[in-house]
Order: sequence, then structure tokens, then C-alpha cells
Amino acid sequence: MAYPWLLSLSLAFLVLSHGCIAQFQRFSTQCHLEKLSTLEPTRKVESQGGFTEYWDPTDDQFLCTGVAAFRYTIKPKGLLLPLYTNAPRLYYVIQGKFPNEWSTSIYTHFNGILETVIPGCPATFQEQSSRGDHHQKIHSTRHGDVIVVPAGSAHWIYNNGETDMVLFSIVDTANEDNQLDLKVRTFFLAGNPREEESNSSQKRWSRGMGSKLPWKDGSNVFSGLAVETVAESLGTGVELARKVQGIDDPRGSIIIAEEGIHVLSPVEEEEQQMQRERERRRRRREEKRGLWRGEGSINGLEETVCTLRLVHQLAESADADKYNPRAGHLTGLNTPNLPVLQYVQLGVDLGVLYKNAIMVPHSNLNCHAVIYGTNGSCRIQVVADNGKTAFDGEMREGQILIVPQHYVVVKKAGSDGFEWIALKTSDNPMMNPFAGRLSLLRAMPEAVLMNSYRITREEAKDLKKREELTLLSPQLGTKPWEEINKS
Repeated sequence: MAYPWLLSLSLAFLVLSHGCIAQFQRFSTQCHLEKLSTLEPTRKVESQGGFTEYWDPTDDQFLCTGVAAFRYTIKPKGLLLPLYTNAPRLYYVIQGKFPNEWSTSIYTHFNGILETVIPGCPATFQEQSSRGDHHQKIHSTRHGDVIVVPAGSAHWIYNNGETDMVLFSIVDTANEDNQLDLKVRTFFLAGNPREEESNSSQKRWSRGMGSKLPWKDGSNVFSGLAVETVAESLGTGVELARKVQGIDDPRGSIIIAEEGIHVLSPVEEEEQQMQRERERRRRRREEKRGLWRGEGSINGLEETVCTLRLVHQLAESADADKYNPRAGHLTGLNTPNLPVLQYVQLGVDLGVLYKNAIMVPHSNLNCHAVIYGTNGSCRIQVVADNGKTAFDGEMREGQILIVPQHYVVVKKAGSDGFEWIALKTSDNPMMNPFAGRLSLLRAMPEAVLMNSYRITREEAKDLKKREELTLLSPQLGTKPWEEINKS
């Protein structure tokens, strides 16, 4: 006996399965990670108050790891207009105003201010008068700060310093908070951030992409509404509504605030809070990771999403996770020392290698790593599955190298050393070292190594003798990698 409902269900299942398989094939055919390369921005868009640089989002390395990268240069008195994206993002301030040792003003320690508007959270900063301004918390920022922005949270950044402010940023489009595709969608709340091609190669790229261009060439979110709707919704006149739509605004996405930006911001209190947070970090690290993933809020009832810190000073931290006085230091930023990272599922490593020092061969167990060079140069080697060399070359300041999950990577600094920031797609990144005291080889019995490598017991002992942990000092008698590369 036939069951029509069963036949319909079977057909629906086949259609759904075909769609899922097709989507899987679409993403799998895009992933060609046998060969990696260092990447530089391919597009630059000028604005009144600075410029924005884009890395090519159609590159397989970005598509397969689900991230997109940007770099913003904001002039003094420049304001990055309020915006939000469809996925979480991290900023790292790679250039800003440094402390002025001859000045007694606490404001000289900061190069910028910013606000991240968390939907549903109260405006806790309010002037005394009944009709005074009120807004959510304003954060001060400077060189070395990591800025966390959850998906859909509007934010703006203002440069109140005397020099250009430069920020590197990634958007994690593969994050579970993004239920759309892997395309970065930027929603501006003000201005008319049209982004015109600035040279012929960028024009060819845009023409080749056609309708798939990964950013919109248009105005802010209000411009798509009828002006009468904007006026009625905001309770304003039509002329003011037209200004909000910004259709005739030529300034771009970064503007100059001629009169400056003056907001409520108790800077002294913020510095004191940073000191308290440094002390709390030491206590937090003693807790087991399971405590951070329990029920309720991230650390008991101590913090809520509205009061979580969104800015963390990483470059000046004296609390490195790994330190070798002959090789360098590595500082990680994860859920225990910045709880908001649990919400965005992202983490950060900041590394410094001294001249010719090595960071051990290792893999990232639970994340991809987007490495951005901030100073100096190094030789990086990356190994894919089946022992294939995916990358072997030099990485310099201002370049990106994406290291996919489980790929083996090793860094050796050049003659001037190497500094980098690695943005990772996990809030608690885990590293698997292949050399040093904590390595896989050291954890295996000598008999296993002897048979695996066809070596003697003394040679097996030799493989396990290195006592340094993650950062290795240069070995005596070895050549700098620059000389090896030339020979």
C-alpha cells in the first residue's frame, strides 16, 4: 500500500540532502591550501579622515578559514563612522601615541577613544542636567590594545592623538554568531561610505567579481528607507532625516571632526580598573578551564555582558605566558584573562622573537591563526598534511600569513628579530609543540622513537634532550637563516 506522505517526505529529504551536498562541495572545492603565501592589502580606499586597506577576501586562504582582514589608518581628529558587521571582529592597535614622560597629564597615554554599543545594555554615562547627553561606556585606547566587538554591536573609533592611529582587524565570518554566508557585511549608521576603486588592478578585480563584490558600494542603513519613514521613526523633520541618510556626504567612512569629539570618560578610573584586572588575571589563571564554561555568567556573578571589558592592553603586559631571556616572549589573550572572548570565540597571541631565535614547530589544535607581522622579519615554514611544504619563505612587517588548523608551523627570527600578533579562531587556543620540553617526542617512550626513526637509544635520548619550552635560543655554530637562504 502506498503512503503519499512517506513519498513526499522522502522527496523532501532527497532535495535537502542534495542541497547540503552541493553546499559542502561549493566550500570544499574552494579550499586549496597546499600552497600558502604571505598576503598584503590589495585595495586601498581614501576618506577625508584617513584610509581603509583590504586584503582580497576571495583568496582561498581567507575563504577556507572563514576570516577577512582590514587595516585602518585614522588621522588626528579622524572618526571611523559608527558601523556594525554580521560577525564578531577584533582590532589590534599597531600604531598610536606613546606615553609622554615629560607630561603629567594622564590623557597623553591614550591615542584614541571608542564606544561599542551592546544592544539592550543601558546608557550608564549621563551628564547632570535632565536633558544632558547620555551614552554607553567610552573606552580609551592606545598602541598595543586589543579591542573586541561582538557581532551586530555598533562601534566607532576616534583619534584624539597627535599622530596617525593604525589598527589591524579581522572579522570571523565563519563564527556561529553569523548565520549568513562567509561574506563580510558592513552596516554603516552614518555618512556615505562609497568605496571607489583606486587603481586599474583593483578595477579589474571588481569587474571580475561582478555582483559578488564582498562589500557594498552605497550609503548607510538609513539611506535605503524612504525619507518620510526616517523622519517619522526618529520624530524629526524631513530635512534632518535627509542629513541622517547621508546620500550627498562626500567624506567617506572616516571623517574629520573639526571641533573634536568631547564625551564623558573617567580616564583615571579606567586606568585603575586596568590595574585591578591585571591582579585578577593572575588569580583567574589558577582556575581550571571548566570553571569558565559552567552555568550562569562567565565567572560566577561577577560580570555580565553589559559590564565586560572590551579593551585589553597586551603589548605592555609584564605577565607573559612564555618567556626565555635568550629567545623572546609570548603572551596569550583568552577567556580566563578577558572573559568577553568566550562570547565571540576568538583569541589573541602576541609574540616577540629575538635575533635568530626560534619558536618551536607546533600546530594549533582547535583554531586557525591569522599572523600579522608588526616589526622585523622572520623565516616561516608551514607543513600541511602528508608532509607537504605549504610555505617556506620570509614574512615581513605589514604582511599576513594564515596558518590553518593542525598545520605545523615554525618561525625563525631574522637579524633584527620579529614581532607579531596572531588572531585565533578560538577563545582558548591550544598549541601542540613538536620540540622542546613539552613536545610530543619527549612524551613518547625511547623504544617508540628508536623503531619509528630507525635510530639508536642514544640518538633517541638526543631527540628528547632540549629543555627549553616554546621559544628556543639560537644554537651556537648555526648560521642566520638569511645566510642559509642566500647560499
